[in-house]
Amino acid sequence: MVAVSLLFSCQKTQQLTATQILSKSLDAHGGISTWKQVDSISFHKKTTLFTREGVKEKETNQYQAFSLGDRFNGQILSYEDPLTIYSFKDGEYTIMKDDSLITLNDIEKQSVKTLFSAAYYVVSQPFHLKQSNALLILEKDTVINDRKTYVIDISYPSDSFNSDQWTYFFDAETFLITSCRVKHNTRVSFIENLVYDTYTPFVFNAERESVFLKKDGTKDYLRASYNYSDYRIVFKEE
Repeated sequence: MVAVSLLFSCQKTQQLTATQILSKSLDAHGGISTWKQVDSISFHKKTTLFTREGVKEKETNQYQAFSLGDRFNGQILSYEDPLTIYSFKDGEYTIMKDDSLITLNDIEKQSVKTLFSAAYYVVSQPFHLKQSNALLILEKDTVINDRKTYVIDISYPSDSFNSDQWTYFFDAETFLITSCRVKHNTRVSFIENLVYDTYTPFVFNAERESVFLKKDGTKDYLRASYNYSDYRIVFKEE
């Protein structure tokens, strides 16, 4: 786990811009040109939540699949009881439980939309940062786990006062995303990439841990662990 406070005091780099760092990260993770050729992506995800005392609170297992073709579609299967299938197709969000289609009100539709947005946001990095209208702000370098790390704050023109605030951390040698920090309402989480998956042309997350941070930027407690496996990529036909 991270061995430093996340209140950064290292000297700010003048060698690379935020755009240049992102460009190198895109190459390190498989290349933006290759990503643009992806027709669909699927994988399994296990999430384990922990209490402040370190006791396992909940475990969920999902199959996630996204179509990146002419129209963005997706499906998330939650292997709980009952089996729940969240779908997004042709602009419509649906939920099915035990083969029964659930009628959704506007609030529930927004909840499913948020579920898909968050799921795709995680798996598509750093490519999503390039393809979206993200604003990149280079902050001071820091050292995490004895390695020099570039720090970039992310924002969007559509952000409001209540929007999540994201910061991404890039290894200064490999340019892989090593971690990110997100402020959600009054809570700040630090999510570290522990193991990468390299079985496809891309470098994806394989194991991650999320800790809640104290106000001084140090670790409060481990909140969640994430395991990703069985990535499948289908490329567009030429």
